[in-house]
Amino acid sequence: MIGGAVNRLSLSGLAATLVGNGIGRFAFIALMPALILDGWFTQGEASYLSVATLVGYLLGAGLSDLLGSRVRVSTLLRMSMLTCSISFFACAVEHAGLPWYFFWRTLAGFSGAILMVLPAPVVLPTQAPAIRGRASGVVFSGIGLGAVISGALVPSLIAGTGLIVVVSGDQFSLLVLQGVTGAWVGMGCICLLLTALAWRQWPPDAHASPKAATAGLASKPFSAETRAAVGLILAAHGLNAIGYLAHTLFWVDYIVRELHLPLSTGGFYWAMFGLGAAIGPLVTGSLADVFGLKRCLIAAFLLKFFAAALPLLSNSAVALFISSFLMGMFTPGIVALISAYALDRVGAEHHRKAWGLATLSFAAAQAGGGLLMAMLAVSLSSYRPLFAVSAVALLGALACIAAIRAVSPPLPTVPPLLLTYQPKKQEAAL
Repeated sequence: MIGGAVNRLSLSGLAATLVGNGIGRFAFIALMPALILDGWFTQGEASYLSVATLVGYLLGAGLSDLLGSRVRVSTLLRMSMLTCSISFFACAVEHAGLPWYFFWRTLAGFSGAILMVLPAPVVLPTQAPAIRGRASGVVFSGIGLGAVISGALVPSLIAGTGLIVVVSGDQFSLLVLQGVTGAWVGMGCICLLLTALAWRQWPPDAHASPKAATAGLASKPFSAETRAAVGLILAAHGLNAIGYLAHTLFWVDYIVRELHLPLSTGGFYWAMFGLGAAIGPLVTGSLADVFGLKRCLIAAFLLKFFAAALPLLSNSAVALFISSFLMGMFTPGIVALISAYALDRVGAEHHRKAWGLATLSFAAAQAGGGLLMAMLAVSLSSYRPLFAVSAVALLGALACIAAIRAVSPPLPTVPPLLLTYQPKKQEAAL
């Protein structure tokens, strides 16, 4: 199915999204119950540390293009992966004080944004046109795979079943990873290993700044109809960010501390979230080719609403599984659909501009909504009202997409998984 799309560079892109988002952000969600139960943080402090990652992501998303234009992109990717890896070792220091952890979680979020924005434009120009969409799917599947890894390994590491072989000359010793500190160190080791494997794979002349592609677009403003469509897309994507926050901030803690299930069970459901996220872009992209982007977006938002609202209706094992898997599937899946729908509405020449605005809308809503939810979580006796907030936000996103008028005649489209890539020949022509 993905054939030649799996190669050293696309796997390096996968490693980047896995380190920066799959583990860099989502491993903290699996760790959160243990951090509270073991006395590292109060519930409020742990919630604010979750928001620190979102604040860092907002800053990184806003500055990634500027940094990419001033620093060699291959260097920026290496340093971001290394920084994210180091942040886990820094957080393994117990009793360091909340500002210390807040700083490192913010830095992890900042690096994660760079590792979300830059790998695809580096990887895709090197791929044959026939496999670019699939190569994009390989790159972004790192998000879900990281969630699977963290959901499966964090409970094991906390239980003390993790081992590291330390080699010194002709001797070796075993380092046992145990408890919360062991989980931090274990995740850091995985990130560091992936960073080392990808280190020499980035092309030295890699370039991912979109300036060359957008330099001549300022004199071509959107029409009134297109501006209205873009505004609704921005609103939908912002509401989409709020719609997944309750799950990606509190899901495992809800399962473990509110439903009184074992940490291993919480890790399992988080791994199911990751499994859904790993296949989501491939599934939604394929369906969009058959049924159309707008129809698939509306259906995706409806199913994501169901996933957000399901904890309000049932806490059975089946309900938790369905909620985890569907929320995971449509978290990156809707991102791919919205990017392709923006291209469908504004055309290739405006796509980078529209998608850049949508990314900032998502990051801003994610940071603001995350801060508000963290404040509410401290005063509420249950996480269920926060799932209700997410569900309502997703209904709002669905309404925004439904309100967009049909295009006549339709603009050309590209495969939904091809998020931001513009061929170099087109860039030169612009």
